[in-house]
Amino acid sequence: MTMEKMTKETRLMVAAGVAIAAVAVAFLSCGKIEAGERGIVIRFGKPVRVATPGLYGKIPFVETIKTVNVRTETVVTRDMNASSKDLQEISASVTTQCHYDPEKVVETYSKFGYDDFQRRIVIPAIFESVKSAVSKFNAEELITKREEVRGVIFQSLQVLLTRYNVVLDSLQIADLNFSARFNNAIEEKMIAEQEALKAKNVLERVRTEAEQQLAKANATAAAKVLLAEAEAKAIKLQADVIKENGGNQYLLLKAIERWDGRAPTTLLGGKGDLGTLLQLRPEAR
Repeated sequence: MTMEKMTKETRLMVAAGVAIAAVAVAFLSCGKIEAGERGIVIRFGKPVRVATPGLYGKIPFVETIKTVNVRTETVVTRDMNASSKDLQEISASVTTQCHYDPEKVVETYSKFGYDDFQRRIVIPAIFESVKSAVSKFNAEELITKREEVRGVIFQSLQVLLTRYNVVLDSLQIADLNFSARFNNAIEEKMIAEQEALKAKNVLERVRTEAEQQLAKANATAAAKVLLAEAEAKAIKLQADVIKENGGNQYLLLKAIERWDGRAPTTLLGGKGDLGTLLQLRPEAR
């Protein structure tokens, strides 16, 4: 009885142990990959496949999972020193967004690894790209052609990161700082340009006023010429009339124009008339 009882207890313990082991094995054989991640299945230290988001299975004690973040990450790099084409010292701050290529995670793991990739890969590439791009522009162009400068940095950085299977999503120049000496020179230049523009505007105003006065004078002179020509024509016309009519009709016309409506007090006669000057009385008018 005692041996039989012990055998049953042993069987129960063994069965329980097997069940626990089975549960443990099942637990160790599966897992879950979150969205924005990839799982590299490693067997005896060698990557063999990639687990995509969702549940995965593996061989317990033989395979392990290395989870890799393939989401877009923001990298802020501040106060990078560089020299412009005209040897001005520049301090640049750049913000980039990038992520690992999810289709090449095994290759990236095998060649470069994923530990601290910002410090080891992205930031040094940003420094190199910024210095290379800044050296192609003079200091003034870095201000006036900022978008073009950003494009050059982006292209250079994109080439460098592609070597490490990193995809560059965006890049922005957060800040460009120049030396105090250069800033003062820029300010003086702007002041000089404003003064020159002001002087130009004054000159244009004076020129416009002079042109207006000249036009007015020309118009006045032209009007005087037209008036003189009209008067000359009138005089010539009067002269022609006088000449044609012996002057009598013209003199009569002028007398009529000047007559004030009163009868004359003195009459002069010719040979066929009275021949004497008659003084008319006022009441005889």
